[in-house]
This record gives sequence, structure tokens and C-alpha cells, in this order.
Amino acid sequence: MTNTLSIIIAAALVNNLILIQLLGVSSLFYSTKRFSQAIEFALFNFVVLFAASITNLFLYRFVLIPLHIEFLRLVIFVGTSALLTTALLGIISARLPITARQQGLLLFLTGGNSAVLGATLLSSNSILGFSENIAQNFGAALGYSLMIVGFAAVRLRLESADVPAPFRGSAIALITAGLVTISLLGFAGLT
Repeated sequence: MTNTLSIIIAAALVNNLILIQLLGVSSLFYSTKRFSQAIEFALFNFVVLFAASITNLFLYRFVLIPLHIEFLRLVIFVGTSALLTTALLGIISARLPITARQQGLLLFLTGGNSAVLGATLLSSNSILGFSENIAQNFGAALGYSLMIVGFAAVRLRLESADVPAPFRGSAIALITAGLVTISLLGFAGLT
């Protein structure tokens, strides 16, 4: 149990997909403009990232490796991730009132998200067992979602802050992301 918890914490904080691995950075700056939109995006990405990582890991370990066609993993991973994104968006949009513009935006930002494919590739190259990989993918999805929501809250706070004119906008957002990255690197000694 403690090993699983340490894997989740390490994947969420120490090896964060957005700020440490630099996967999905574009969504950090685009999807955090409005807090409510950031929460929707983070929840949707959590589900897609976790489901795609587990599905792709299962396909890799139990289909591609036994058939000796590991060289097709990138093509399989992209196709599976895109299919899962489309299917989950269809399920969610049927239950939740998301506008057509937001649906297209979610599909574009999640379907083409490098974090989804990157987490899958990282877990397929991992030497961890299957259950440990599930914990790592859960932690990666959790860390990704926490960074999206946390950065949206920080940007909301920065809008009302007294920021010098040269640092307003993207400059202070990049400086803030750098400071958060440095603080996450402080957790490196915990694992």
C-alpha cells in the first residue's frame, strides 16, 4: 500500500507531466483562462489520460509484445487515444450540457494532447509491474489535473495582483510556472 501511494505521489509531483516532463504545456496556458473551463478540462483529461494509458498499456503488454509487433506501438497508441477521447467526449456531452464550441475545443486539446501519448509511452517503457503502472498512470493523470486547476487559480489571482507592466500577461504566467516547477523539484528527495 505504501509503495503504491509513493508511486502515485512521485508521478503526480516529482515527475509531473506538465512542469517536469514538459508534456501538455500548451494546455496549461490555454485551458486555464477561466476557472470553470479549467475544472471541466482537468476532469475530462484525468479520465482520458488514465483510461488511454491503461488501455494502451494493456494492448502493449498483452497484444503487441506477444505478437512481436512492438514497432507499431506509436500508431496503436495514437489511434487508441483518439478513439477513447472521441468516445468519452460523446458520453460526457450526452450527460453534461457542454456547448458545441467547448466540445470541439475539448476534442482538439485532449485528442492532440502530448501528455496523453507521453504518459502512455512512459508507462510502456517502464519496468514496473502492471498494477504499479496503473498507480503511476493514476498519479500522472492526477498531477496533470491538479496543475491545470492550480494554475487556473493562480492566473485568477494574478489578474487582480499588482504586477509591473512589463510582466503582465504571458510573462508573469511563465515566471509563475517556472517557480512552481522549482518547488516541485523540491519533492525529488521524497522518493
